[in-house]
Amino acid sequence: MKRALLIGYGDIAQRTARLLIESGWQVTGICRHPDQKPTMPGIQLIAADAGNEADLRRLGLAQFNAIVITLTPSGYDREGYHHGYVIPCRHIQMILASEPQQESGPPRILYISSTGVYAERNGEWITEETPTVPDTDSGEMLLQAEQVIQSAAASVSILRCSGIYGPGRIYLQRQIASGEAVINPVYNNRIHADDVAGFIHYLLLHPEHQEPVYLVSDDEPVWQETLYLWYADQLGVDGSKLKRSNTVGPRGNKRINNALMRSTGYALRHPNTLVNGE
Repeated sequence: MKRALLIGYGDIAQRTARLLIESGWQVTGICRHPDQKPTMPGIQLIAADAGNEADLRRLGLAQFNAIVITLTPSGYDREGYHHGYVIPCRHIQMILASEPQQESGPPRILYISSTGVYAERNGEWITEETPTVPDTDSGEMLLQAEQVIQSAAASVSILRCSGIYGPGRIYLQRQIASGEAVINPVYNNRIHADDVAGFIHYLLLHPEHQEPVYLVSDDEPVWQETLYLWYADQLGVDGSKLKRSNTVGPRGNKRINNALMRSTGYALRHPNTLVNGE
């Protein structure tokens, strides 16, 4: 039986755990407070801090066939992103370098990152070959964490996700409903949480696909005004009253090309936000 370790046990990890268990994997998840997480038959939850090297070392990382890393910042400044992303990746890299490998080979690592490592501002199309030159503290720390984990003694794929949406992720809807949302002249790139977990699961079941980086986004970048007015209509809000700005904003303006992800054979469950938005 193959064994997967989920470092971080939030929404994406929980969705991934269900899929892996259904496929016959043995799944272990770690988080600081397992008692605050929903229980699930077939998963072992362990109290551990991804930022604590001793906690990670006790797990025996090299014994797992796959390690899925879904981290969160400890704060929304440079230090918070460094502590939440870079430090855990450094610990994992160091531990795997010191542990003996299994006869079956090193673990497969899927590291969940963000398209925030790109800084384009003019609606450019982004592929895995586009240079990463982040212009924000969070983007710089996300990229640094990627570089650290890519040096680990393992087969590593970075999954750079666009804006994740789905059940329970209602910040944008709240902003629109309250009238606080501001429409900028930019494209929004989105991916449903089902498809982030679905693609993780797909890659682990199809080890022939081991590109170093995958862009994880749906099929159609959507003009932000179109997206916000669509949500306003769903919420019964007068979209004409939403605020507008002529500035691009700190998240930039880009369009994500998901051709490499689609070339693996993975079929998106939610290929278009405006059809499947929640």
